[in-house]
Amino acid sequence: MTLKQLEVFLAIAETRSFSKGAEESCITQSTASQHIQTLEEELGIRLFDRGRGGALLTEAGKLFLERAKRIRGECDASLAAIRRFRGMEDVVLRVGASNIPGTSLIPDLLGRFLEQCPRVRLEVVQGDSRSVVRQLVAEEIELGFIGGRYDDDQVEYEPMGEDSIICVVSPDLVRSGKYSLSQAELCKVPLVVREQGSGTQQAVYEALAGTWIRKEALRIVALLGSNEAVKRAVLNGTGYAFISAMSVAEEVSGGQLVSIRIPGVNITRRFYAARRVGRELSPAASAFWGLMLAHWRQQGQKR
Repeated sequence: MTLKQLEVFLAIAETRSFSKGAEESCITQSTASQHIQTLEEELGIRLFDRGRGGALLTEAGKLFLERAKRIRGECDASLAAIRRFRGMEDVVLRVGASNIPGTSLIPDLLGRFLEQCPRVRLEVVQGDSRSVVRQLVAEEIELGFIGGRYDDDQVEYEPMGEDSIICVVSPDLVRSGKYSLSQAELCKVPLVVREQGSGTQQAVYEALAGTWIRKEALRIVALLGSNEAVKRAVLNGTGYAFISAMSVAEEVSGGQLVSIRIPGVNITRRFYAARRVGRELSPAASAFWGLMLAHWRQQGQKR
């Protein structure tokens, strides 16, 4: 059974004529007859009575007519959906983002994206960098914007912007204006850290691996699941934390937090745009991908 056979069947049923049905289907009458004959042979039953009154549906034909109309309706709806998809109308774009991209980078560009694609609804699923990569591989999202890069043959990465990771603490915990810690002192202070899989924490441990500090030597008092949770804990005097400079810029500027220098420890990390290898992006995803990369490359040039 083919869609062309259904098209011819419906045209003949609606016009009650093989000749008129053939004309509507832009084929010859003999070709229309062949389509119906093949269809009837496959179904094993006659669909039309042919006589002076024209082509009249048999009882089986009437039953088949309702199903054929539904199939045509679904085909029409599918074509309309693809046209909307290509034209980026009434489309949902699902992207994944780790903490900083999800709370800072994407919101900064949301207005510009909606100006370019006003009929696209953007859904951002937040998680740590590793979970975003897993969602990307599972095709639960179309794009990922993360603060760490993980080896996976199914994912390709494009560098975006850079961010500094700084050590911060509440000024209440700073003793006599001591705004630096030696590497030995760092191992003695209470430390609030992000969960395993966080791009921020991955960058911190990679940087510390270049010093004599072992991860096991750190005095970790809390392991929290988001950048915001770490920031709130530090604001409340729980301890010190390595955190994105971008995410605490206002608090440091306002004096709610102070930055602590650790000689020999300078941490930067990159943000990456991630997509599945060998998969064509939807028009909406392609537009968002291009906008994100262009913006952060411009920011990098300004610096």
